[in-house]
Amino acid sequence: MHAVIDTNVLIYDTFEDLEVHTKARKLLDSLDAWYVPTIVLQEYVWFFKNNGLSVKDARGMLDEYLSDPRFRNLREDTSIVKRALIMLEEEKLSLSRFNDAMILVHAIERRYPLATFDRKLRKLAERNGVKIVPEKL
Repeated sequence: MHAVIDTNVLIYDTFEDLEVHTKARKLLDSLDAWYVPTIVLQEYVWFFKNNGLSVKDARGMLDEYLSDPRFRNLREDTSIVKRALIMLEEEKLSLSRFNDAMILVHAIERRYPLATFDRKLRKLAERNGVKIVPEKL
């Protein structure tokens, strides 16, 4: 099985002191391929920055994910950006949800499941017919 990966899955997998660390680790281990949008990598690095961690720490963790044979990068192009903005309009969502919409559009376009622990994103994915993993939080 494979899935488009949301940022929180990587964050929870990285930091053992977070309460859903084990669930995130098991989720990633259960997947044959991780489809990771570039926006997720950016959010991941910003998490390190916002929590006072170093560039070296961020690079070290990113290198682990990027070198994993299951890792597949999904790049954003103008069509992804446009579809994400259309989704925000149609769903009457704030621009603050733009990154979530970008991630979800990748899953919709490829018809891949979405791996996330974000409750709001899970609801949005359900409304758009996207399978979510894990199935239950």
